[in-house]
Amino acid sequence: MKQVGLATYTLPLQGKTLTEQMVQYLEAFDHAETAVHNLAVAQEAKGLAERFQVNADKAYSAGLLHDVSVVIPNDQRIALQIAVGEPILDAERQAPFLLHQQQSALLAKTVFQVSDPEILSAISCHTTLKAQYSRLDLIVFLADKIKWDRKYQAPFLTGLLERLDDSLESAAGYYMDWLFAGDLVVPHPWAVAAKAKLANT
Repeated sequence: MKQVGLATYTLPLQGKTLTEQMVQYLEAFDHAETAVHNLAVAQEAKGLAERFQVNADKAYSAGLLHDVSVVIPNDQRIALQIAVGEPILDAERQAPFLLHQQQSALLAKTVFQVSDPEILSAISCHTTLKAQYSRLDLIVFLADKIKWDRKYQAPFLTGLLERLDDSLESAAGYYMDWLFAGDLVVPHPWAVAAKAKLANT
């Protein structure tokens, strides 16, 4: 059986900026389309951060790297998680794709040398959110939904943008209600806890 480890996904980075490095990295693994998505999310996160008085540079960086673990095939995610000694929740065993948020944070730290815990947190929960979320976590979570990478417009987009006029929490709660009403593959405990907290804000 092929050994799965971080070395498989480590490349010498080129480019002077994090943006250039992210694009080069994903193009090297034949995922140029994800680089386009990451750039869109980074720009959206920066704009939201400026709007809601959160550090825009951190929001941009987290957006840039939130999906870099697309380079890891879904059928290798559990093996990699075991190899690096990280826990796996039952929901993640059922849907290994859900590990991509944490594994993007892992690559951000090990490949891109990102050490800021706030940036790593925002990357690591950008799909599910989590109970103890920060405002930066909310911003990257929402930016990813606003710029989602499917071919058609998000059915929740109009309502989510309207709720942003109230607050980040209102917009996130609106999305969670939509998600749990029908688009949920498996209920991740982090999402369940975040939804419960948002319902009480």
